Amino acid sequence: MFFGIAQTITVIKGIVLHPVNDFIIVSVDGLLENRKDSVLVSDAGYFKQEITLEKGSYVTINFINQDLRFPVLPGDSIDLTLDESLLTYNLTASNPQRKREITAVIDNSALFEGRLEEINAAAEKRSDSLLNVIYNQQLKDYLQRIQQPSPSTKETMLEIYSRHLTYWLLYNPVCALKANEKIIGKELYNKFASLLPSEKEYLSLNEPLFYASDYYRRFLLNFKNIDPLLAKTITSDSTSLNNTVNYQARYQTINGDVQIPVIRDWLIMNLIKNTYRAGSYADALQISDGYKPLCQNSAIKERIKNMDLDFAKLKNGNQAPDFTLEDINGNQVSLSDFKGKWVFLNFWSVTCGACTRDFMKYSPIINEKYKDKNIVFLNICFEEDANKWRKKVDELQINGVNVIARGWFNLKICKDYQADFLPRTFVIDKAGNINDNQLPLVNLSQLDVSVINEWLQ
Repeated sequence: MFFGIAQTITVIKGIVLHPVNDFIIVSVDGLLENRKDSVLVSDAGYFKQEITLEKGSYVTINFINQDLRFPVLPGDSIDLTLDESLLTYNLTASNPQRKREITAVIDNSALFEGRLEEINAAAEKRSDSLLNVIYNQQLKDYLQRIQQPSPSTKETMLEIYSRHLTYWLLYNPVCALKANEKIIGKELYNKFASLLPSEKEYLSLNEPLFYASDYYRRFLLNFKNIDPLLAKTITSDSTSLNNTVNYQARYQTINGDVQIPVIRDWLIMNLIKNTYRAGSYADALQISDGYKPLCQNSAIKERIKNMDLDFAKLKNGNQAPDFTLEDINGNQVSLSDFKGKWVFLNFWSVTCGACTRDFMKYSPIINEKYKDKNIVFLNICFEEDANKWRKKVDELQINGVNVIARGWFNLKICKDYQADFLPRTFVIDKAGNINDNQLPLVNLSQLDVSVINEWLQ
């Protein structure tokens, strides 16, 4: 939590009709930490979770493979009724306007998710006009539902905008999405005219939205700062063995251009983490040591210090942390079971698109290149629903040893391997030491057979 910021309890409670599982998943997209808790459901179907918030945030309830994502404020008390085929909710301690706002965000998120394929297609074709039409349609839907403006209205409008740009950045530099009177309707447009953000505001740093919206924070990680230049997103298709990123240059850009201290601190914290993951350990430590004296937020500074210690444990040559998980047949599997063999650890999730695309694209190549070699492919899936995991393993024909880790961010294995961002890969040598702490499937598939033979001796 952020020191010096008042913290208030937010209560999420309710009842599950016809419960199938004995828990629901309650996730909070926090600024420093993403919490993901399994909340017990009583025999009578009741559940309750208290969340400590320093500012507004988003909560996601997962039940029977359905996601209900909505904004909460410190002090909210939200009463939900959940059913396998129906998600309803009532606010018991807030005014009707808050209920309308939360309802509007939930419904708008569902509309957005339902049009993701269309949004990505428009972005890939660089069709700014089509993306702008979709954006305006969703903005209109939101404004129709809330009826009256409130202090949170503008932030939600910006969050809707940032959702579109988060996906758009995968293909294009930032485009200019603008509220369109003809699409929204003149009467509705005029009613909210004073709250419709200008283009300049869209591309400016927004501290309240930064605290509240995970989409906005993801947007900033790509966009980096107010300078409208796309920070190239490295995908599995564009990564190559000789790919290099100038992390020092990125550090200088963020440090020089971002003027809001907490956003600058947070962006550089993430840059250090990404440098540890995908750059060199020495570069990451150099950036970290240079910025810690400049970091103004005490909680972020402490997180950077802890990050240095955590990643030091994962340096090449260190002993790999052991673990025991359940395989697809219900057997207990430990990393130490494979001493004497090379092990390729691949952390993934059923909901991680990059992970599943990598399996589809590179698994056939790897299976052919590495057959009969002294290496085990150990695939660790973060998933609560074992049936969903088994189905995806079968669907993708994922070879090797498949194990499940129920939960994610709060698990010891996630913290031990810094696997909060997927896909995450490691190569463990025959002695159980880390040989490579960042070898993705695409790079593994590109190794020459002669190199493989020498490497796995």
